[in-house]
Amino acid sequence: MNVVTSPRLTSTSLVETLVDPLSVVVVGASSDPAKSSSRPLRYLSNYGYQGSTIVVNPNRSSVMGFDTIPSLSAMHRGAASAAIVSVSAARVTDILRELDSLDVGAAVVIGSGFERSDSAPRADLLAFLAQPDRRLRVIGPNCVGTMSSRSGAHLNFSSVLQTSAPRVGSIALVTQSGATGNGILMSLLRRGIGISHWFSTGNEMDTGALEIVSGLLPRSDVSAVGLFLEAVTDLEWLQNVTELIASTGKRVFVVKVAESDLGQAAAGSHTGRVVGSADVSHAVLDHAGFVRVGSIAELCDCLVLSDIVGDVQAPVNLSVASVSGASAVIVSDAVQGSAKLELAEWNEIVIDSLVEISGGRLSEVHNPLDVPFLGETEVFADLLNALSDAPGTDVVLAVESSLAHDRLTLAERLGAIDRAGVAIVLTHLSEDDQIDGDIVAGLAEKRVAVVPTPERAVRALDLLARSDDRPQSTVTEPIPDAEPAGTQLGLEEIAALLPPDFPWATWTVVTDLEDARRAASGYGLPVAIKAAGRTISHRSELGAVAVVREASSLDESYDRVAAVSAAHGDAVVVQSGAGSGHEMLVAIVRDAEYGLAAIVRAGGTLVELLDDQVMLWSGWMPGERREVLRSSRVGRILAGYRGNPPGNIDRLCETIDALFSAVSATDISLLELNPIVVSQGGVLVVDALAYTITKEAEENE
Repeated sequence: MNVVTSPRLTSTSLVETLVDPLSVVVVGASSDPAKSSSRPLRYLSNYGYQGSTIVVNPNRSSVMGFDTIPSLSAMHRGAASAAIVSVSAARVTDILRELDSLDVGAAVVIGSGFERSDSAPRADLLAFLAQPDRRLRVIGPNCVGTMSSRSGAHLNFSSVLQTSAPRVGSIALVTQSGATGNGILMSLLRRGIGISHWFSTGNEMDTGALEIVSGLLPRSDVSAVGLFLEAVTDLEWLQNVTELIASTGKRVFVVKVAESDLGQAAAGSHTGRVVGSADVSHAVLDHAGFVRVGSIAELCDCLVLSDIVGDVQAPVNLSVASVSGASAVIVSDAVQGSAKLELAEWNEIVIDSLVEISGGRLSEVHNPLDVPFLGETEVFADLLNALSDAPGTDVVLAVESSLAHDRLTLAERLGAIDRAGVAIVLTHLSEDDQIDGDIVAGLAEKRVAVVPTPERAVRALDLLARSDDRPQSTVTEPIPDAEPAGTQLGLEEIAALLPPDFPWATWTVVTDLEDARRAASGYGLPVAIKAAGRTISHRSELGAVAVVREASSLDESYDRVAAVSAAHGDAVVVQSGAGSGHEMLVAIVRDAEYGLAAIVRAGGTLVELLDDQVMLWSGWMPGERREVLRSSRVGRILAGYRGNPPGNIDRLCETIDALFSAVSATDISLLELNPIVVSQGGVLVVDALAYTITKEAEENE
């Protein structure tokens, strides 16, 4: 009889299996409450998991009140839909093979010991994961596990659950770092935010963070996702996530750390001075629709506001009240620096109401409102409640202090209002002057969010606000000069790697003055005489380039360039003129995480003067790259800004497409074309420089 095996789980089906498994098998559960391996079984027992639990323990007949089986061989096929594995690294792969043969859909491996690339456990696990007929999906290894507050399916050893279950909510977390994820979870729970699901993905040897995000976004119990990324391991899921962000309208707030280093490959070129190591990552994540945040604290702030404030469309009108005039100024400055936030305008009815609540003691009533009343918590709370009803107000931002207010009274007064519309964001004068956690949780239930400082609150509101403007994939931050890395390639070697019809401004290598004269005569003046770039990268700095416009200056120009080139072991080329047009720089860089990307910016003599540039990723469709370029500032210049002659953006994009195709088949880490002359009729490439991947970089990859 043929046994029918279920298909391998992916994305939504994988997430569903782990957040609401029909049955769970626990392999490696300890009966010692002091050991972390005892926690998953205890959590499944204590926090409402309704499915069946199978416990494997060869030495005990029962663990924590659960009857055990001595080994997986005693479990019948299909008895468990998910597993949690907490055994030594050497045993993990054998356990996974057994689970796979028993038709278990997914396993969470919380053990470590797989980090070294040459370790036997890692080799064994990779061999198992490479089997084409494998059904079992693996989370981890080296992860804290997965959590679902709705079903009680806590397949993890998080310390958060040691004392109580997390509050049920609609915020989902995906963190590659288990310890960091545990810390984020603690922060959110302290601030009254409920959690729907948390996935700690660990080493991601099988399942990556983007696949999990794509499984979470369609779920009705998820309103927003917080994502902590160290490295993207499953780029194949990026397009799916991009489409889901657009179709669901849900926000994915991401902290991306350990950004890959383009600077090492780009060292020594013009690009090495203007492209930072995080630029490809930023461009790709922005284009996909992620909301990039700068820190763990910022991520927590955004998730808190996403849960309590909800969706807000720019411009967001803030009504601000502060116990401190200085903090009111700080808020005003921060709002002025945001393109998406504004101070609300109060009408006479609102102003009269505020004056009445204060007993006529507010001499000046304007937004932001200075409320310097010490020990009058009720008045401060009533003013905030009044502002939450003010027409034209989207969010109330308030700065309180233990110096002036009784926090319990403040919470009770604010909580007495049925806040169906406008949320209040409450902040402190000092990040260390915090409201008690129980009070914060109660405030959250009444749509009052707590963010530690006014600056952080304004920043989080700015990130939360939706804007119709698509983020530009631009990069402007320079990085320091560095020594060249890898083997340098000159014009001749580069041309040999590119298609025969590549749009070069024609050039030829010359060996003496007579050759130079013949080449110049054939091309017609003006011509450029320059080093071929075999060893010289910055020609102008060494005097290894000359533009010849008059025949009388050709001999002297050749002699000068030839002398410099010979001194550096380089050759000389004569090149035809490229005509008029926009001088651009295009650099193709190879990123360890994202692959090939192109940076487009002003080139020629303007390369180090103008900062605007745009990043185009090879993973986008050609049409997407064209649209990103057209909508950027660089694209606006090329389109003929303020009546200037336009450049042919389509031809430039076709050239970049050809470069992606050609460079992908080489070991080039950086290819810089500068300048490319972009005219209405097409493009001509004047100069190029390239470096190959260093041996050290190859070993790191």
